[in-house]
Amino acid sequence: MIKVDLKEADGIAVVRPQSMTGLTEEDFKKLKDTVDGYLKDHDALRGLVIVADHFPGWTDFKAFTSHFEFIRDHQKHIGKVAVVSDSPFMSAAPHLIDHFVSAKVRTFGAGDQDEAETWAAAEDSRTGRFEILDGYPDDVIAFRAEGDISREDYEETLIPLAQEKIKTHKKIKLLYWIGEGFKSFSAGAMWDDARFGLTHLSDFSKVAVVSDVDWVRTSVKVFAPLMPAAVQVFHNTEIDDAKQWISED
Repeated sequence: MIKVDLKEADGIAVVRPQSMTGLTEEDFKKLKDTVDGYLKDHDALRGLVIVADHFPGWTDFKAFTSHFEFIRDHQKHIGKVAVVSDSPFMSAAPHLIDHFVSAKVRTFGAGDQDEAETWAAAEDSRTGRFEILDGYPDDVIAFRAEGDISREDYEETLIPLAQEKIKTHKKIKLLYWIGEGFKSFSAGAMWDDARFGLTHLSDFSKVAVVSDVDWVRTSVKVFAPLMPAAVQVFHNTEIDDAKQWISED
């Protein structure tokens, strides 16, 4: 069973599982009816706020399919998804938000529901960017992620830059700094990041990732053995070491 609280004035819906026994087909019908009722008079729902101590799973296959039917039919009409939880699994939220490819996604601590609702209700604007870093050899793409990174940041900045570098160099190097100013990736940005890496897998000779974000560091270390390039992970305080390493032949 879930509780759905539609805050029409803010343009958001707050969803909270009420049962430990799993989500049901009826739960997603309730959510669908609430969101569809709002969409009759509005172009989009600004945000969906999911508040949960853990992900309860589904009671049966009908519940599972109802969940993904809701995602399929509504992902283009929801601007943001905020997950409020201290659960590591819910913070990753693979079953709830990975397919909201048009939404911006952020996680908040269990005590930060008010902040999550404020963020979800705010008028959408691009608050993130890739800052291109100077002082590197010509075969190096070096940039820092700032704020909320969206699909547009990849498609308008990083991908064209990489394509231009590849025209003049057989191999290029990448320094990716996810520093203190970074807040989140949208799901669309995460998809473009994966697609970018797979498309240019053989074009890189070195990749340096600089970050103190645990899930970023862990993900890179897991996938590094599968990459043909040399990969190193650095902490934010080691940016000078990362610059020296990526600049060496």
